[in-house]
Formats: sequence, C-alpha cells, structure tokens
Amino acid sequence: MLAEQVRWIDLPSQDDARPSRPLGRDELARDWAHKVSRTAYIPLSAAKLTEELHELLNVVAEALTEEPGVASLAGRRLVEIHCVGAESLTVSLDVLARFVVQEGADASSAALVIAAVSSAYTAAIQAFVLEQQESVSQALLRANRAVQLDLQASEERFEDIFAHSSTGIAMVSLDGDLVRANEALCTILRREDVDGMTLTDLIAPADLPLINDALAGLRYGRMRRVEERPRLIDRDGEHFRVLLAATVQKDADDNPRHYVVMIDDDSQLTLLGGRLQYQSLHDALTGLPNRQYLTTRLESLLHSDIEHGVTLYHLDLDAFAVITDGLGREIGDKVLKLVAERLSAVFAGEKAMVARLEGDEFAVLVENGPETPDVDTTIRTIEHELAEPVYFGDQGVAVSATIGVLPRLHPGDHPAEVLRASDMTLRRAKRSGRRQWGLHDATQDKREQEDFALAAVMPGAWESGEIEVVFNPVMRLDGTARVCVEAELNWRHRDAGLIPHEKCVSMAEHTGLMLPLGEWMLRTAAESACSQDEMLAVCLTESMANSPDLVRDVRRVLADTGLQASRLLLGFPVHVLASEDSEAADNLDLLSDMGIHIGARDFKGSTAEIELVRSLGVRAVRVKGRCQKPDDLVSHVLSDLIGFVHEAGGLVVVDAVEDAEQRDWWTELGADAGVGPVFCLEPTTEWPSRA
Repeated sequence: MLAEQVRWIDLPSQDDARPSRPLGRDELARDWAHKVSRTAYIPLSAAKLTEELHELLNVVAEALTEEPGVASLAGRRLVEIHCVGAESLTVSLDVLARFVVQEGADASSAALVIAAVSSAYTAAIQAFVLEQQESVSQALLRANRAVQLDLQASEERFEDIFAHSSTGIAMVSLDGDLVRANEALCTILRREDVDGMTLTDLIAPADLPLINDALAGLRYGRMRRVEERPRLIDRDGEHFRVLLAATVQKDADDNPRHYVVMIDDDSQLTLLGGRLQYQSLHDALTGLPNRQYLTTRLESLLHSDIEHGVTLYHLDLDAFAVITDGLGREIGDKVLKLVAERLSAVFAGEKAMVARLEGDEFAVLVENGPETPDVDTTIRTIEHELAEPVYFGDQGVAVSATIGVLPRLHPGDHPAEVLRASDMTLRRAKRSGRRQWGLHDATQDKREQEDFALAAVMPGAWESGEIEVVFNPVMRLDGTARVCVEAELNWRHRDAGLIPHEKCVSMAEHTGLMLPLGEWMLRTAAESACSQDEMLAVCLTESMANSPDLVRDVRRVLADTGLQASRLLLGFPVHVLASEDSEAADNLDLLSDMGIHIGARDFKGSTAEIELVRSLGVRAVRVKGRCQKPDDLVSHVLSDLIGFVHEAGGLVVVDAVEDAEQRDWWTELGADAGVGPVFCLEPTTEWPSRA
C-alpha cells in the first residue's frame, strides 16, 4: 500500500534526476512559493511565504532523518498559511516528492513522510471547515435573533405610534374596508368609531375617484407613496379638507396586503398659513399690496401679452413729514389710509393694483384697456382727489404727490429694473418742485445711472489713489499777477476718463463722502502750499460749510502742515451763508477770527447777497462765467453789480473764462480775476510755477 502511494505521487527516478542540477533549499522554496501562490489566495508577501516554505522543507528533512511523524507539522502549517485546495495540495506534494528524492531518502521513508504531510493536511482541513461552519452557524443564529428583536421592537414602536399619534392612522384592505383605525382618526372624523366603514363612506363623492386612482397606483407598483388633499365627511355630513398620505404594505411574497392611510386635519394650519401669506404680501396699515406683491404681479404682467400695455405710476407724498411732525404720527397714519382709499377709488374702474411701497410712497400698476384714460387725465384726477381736505376734528388736512410715470412697459423687462427706473423718474420729477410729475426718459435714465454707478464706487477709487488733488491758478484778468492758487479734485477713471472737480464734488456731496474727502483735499493742498508764498484757495461745499467739525478740522490742518492762516482762503456757498441760524455762519465767524480769508461762491448778485458780502467782510466773490458777450442792458447791470462788490471790499472772480474774448469783455465790465482754460488748460498735481 505504501509503495502504491509512492507511485501515485510519481517520484522521479534516479535516472530522471541525474541530468538536472539539484536545487538548493532556498531555490526550491522560492519555486514552491511561486507555484503555490498561483493556486490559492495566501495572505503573505512573497518573501514571507518563501521563508515559511523554506522552514517546512527543513521540517521534512528532519523527518527523513529522525521521526517521519514530524512531517505532520508541515501539513498543518500549509493549512494555517492558507495553501489550501486540491491544486495547491498537488503542487505542494510535487515539490516535497522532489525534495525527499533530492535528499536521498529511500522509498519507504519518503512514503511515510509524504503520508504524514497528507494526513495532517487532511485533518487540518477538516478542522478548518468545521470551524468555519460553526462560525457561520453562530453568525446566522445571531443575525436571526437580531432580526427577531428588531421586528419585535418595530412592531412595538408601530403600536405605540398607532395608539398615541395625533395623526389619524387606518389599515385599509385592498377593497377599501377599514380593518383597523386609531382614536385620532375617530377624533378627526368626529365619530365614536369607524368599525365596518369603508373609504367610500368617509370621502366626499367628488374626491373619491381621485383617491381610488392613487391607491390603485400603490397597489400595482406605479407609485410608492401618495399624498392628496381630499374632503372627508364627518358624522353630521359636513365636508372638510384634510391631508391624506398612503403607502402599501406587502406580505412575505412581495404581494400587496393592505394600505396604511394617514390623515391630518390641517384646516386650521391652512387658514393660518393663508393669513400669514396675506400679511407677507400686504401692508399692515392700509391693507394694500406691498412691494413684494407688486413685484410679483409686475413680473407676471411683463411675461404676458397685453394688447394695450401696462403703465406704472410711482407716487411720493409731498412734505408728508410736515403732517407727522406737526400733527403727530397718528394723524399721519390716518392720512396714509385716506390716500390708499382715494387712490383705490381713482382706479376702481380699471384693472389695476394700488400698492404701498414704504413710508409715504405708493405705486399703481395699470393694465391698460381701450377705455383707460391717458396719463395726463389720470394725473389730474389723482391730484384732484388728494387735494380734497379731510377733517380731523376742526383740522382740515390735504396732501399732494409728486409722480413718476412709466407709460409703456416692455414685455420681458425685469421687475427690479422697472422699479429702479420708476425710482429715478420720481426723483427727477421731485427736483422740479412739489406736485410735479414726469415721464420716464430712457436716455436720461441711462446717463444718471452711469453717474450713480460712479458715485457708488468713489470711495474705493479714493482709497486706491485714482482721485488726486490738483492746483488751478486764479489770475488777474489783465494777466499781470496771480491772485491765488485754487485746490481742486480730479478723478482719473480707467473707463470714464478724467472726471473734473465740479462733478467729483457733486457725486461726493450726494453720497456723504464729501466731508472726509474735503478734509483730505484741504490737508493735501496745505502740505503743498506751506512751502510757497502764495494764497491757497479751497471752495467748500454745502455739507462742508455746515459741518460742526469744520473749524476743528481747519485748525488741525494748519497745525499739522504749518500753513499760516493768513494764506488760506475758504469759499463758502453764498446761499448757505444767507440761511438764518446756519452752522455755516458760525463757522465763518470763527474762521475769520483765526485770520482766514473768506470768499463767497455761486454769487448771483441779489441785494441780500451784496449785504452779506459787506457785513461778513468777504474777501472775494465768485460769479459764474458767460459763454456769450452780454448786451448793453445786461452789461450795465453786471457792471453795477461788480461795482457794488468793490464798494463792499471784495474782489470779483469769474469762473470760468474760456477764451481771450471773454477775458476782455469781463475786464471791461470791471471784474478782477478769473479761472479757466484761458489761464490754465489743465490743472496740475504740482503747485503751478509762476512762469
């Protein structure tokens, strides 16, 4: 039997082995590792596997010389390192057979060693399989137990939810019978129980086909969940709307078993939601639609095709603060309600939305029809209605409004852009005075929008150095001397080009930037002037002249730069000085006491202005230049005006003198000095030379 086993493993004969060079144990181990790694997954690196198999060769060699049973260690170790499987065993026995022959063992010893390896391998495999089976069995038992516990917990949770949920829950058969229902459903249906009832008994007949179709979709797998808002029938036969959600439960064979229907009575929530939505879209005081609602309606109309177009009226009540400050906020609120009522009455015959935007601003969006009055007629009607006084006690109050009109809105326009255009149209109308109205001008709108865009980015341009202080000489008209050097602002915009002083200060004044920018302009100019021996002139804007910090800022600039007060001339807008109790007049007195010279700009020559020049000790007045030579009458008036200024002790400076001809006839009229291209084509960032 042992001889047959040796033949089965096909030991090579001495003759077969003779031509080949015997492999050393290291080479044989590497060969074994290479072959066996191709027959099974072995979780060892190639080097580690070679080391393990080399050790097994040592074990087999020991068994050949001592006790064959020692070779069983090799069989067990092959299983431990996962050299398992029929093909793996064949490779291993083939290598071991060649090894025992190479070691010179006789057939009997070789057979015993190979048998020990095979026997131990078989026993280890059996133990390994039994261990794996036991492990799998235990895992299955644990998993089954966990599933049972989860199922039990799930059923307990469902029962708890079913019993205590405020949502009505019902188990409904595939035929529509109520198999089971919780107390919450009975409460929602206002019934003591629903035993023996069907969905047909509970759902309003008009909504029943909808629910049946939805349940059929669940049953046949077209949907996994449905939500509908049918009307149910209570015990008194009254209908009320609910939120119904349903799913289908299936049996172990994945066949539909019954429906789970959940019902919520959200009628109160729906009412509350509707109320909140109404409040979010309407003004609380007047009840009119608000800006959000108007915007939504405007967007809808701009995407529709209206034969006669859409007109937007944007109203701002004139001097509404007079009412609230004079008579109180309560009277003001009553006036706003009255305005809302009267505007609604004006447009009652039209398809229109009257809205309150904010504060004392209103808007009317009109869908024009064949009989819609024209804009002029509509404006007169609005003015007439608002002008009718309303009495609060013995006090009669009326209002007027300034109105911007967009008469033909274009389909496809963006609502935000339309409202922006209406704002700009309204502002232009307000610049004309109270109770004015104006039509949208796209060209002017675009121009103003560009100016506003520049004004908006002006702070960043100042910080980045695009805005600079420049100097412009103020010359005697005869060219004999320089009266002073005036500091101005220039903005070198990368797209708009050079933006001159007047536009710079206008934009800065409009946005509130002028106060810090003006202080910086004064300081920068003073730093350049302190090393010169000429007078520095700086024209103040209205906000600068009225600033309570003006005197403090001027003191700091003079102290920090070392410029003498007697070499600084500050030009005040003359209309600001004429205002009673103005901060500017107090500033002027304090600055004069410091030794600073005072000028008056925007001088128009009224008697009051001449009196101001004389009473305030104004050093120079600045008059606006003229493009054309005045006729004899105007020349006589201008000459007298200049004479009056001279008698009051002031110089007359013309802004601006464009050419030599203008310079000559202003000289004839008696003017003293001027500024403009005839003297300097372009102001410079450096103090101008005298040449």
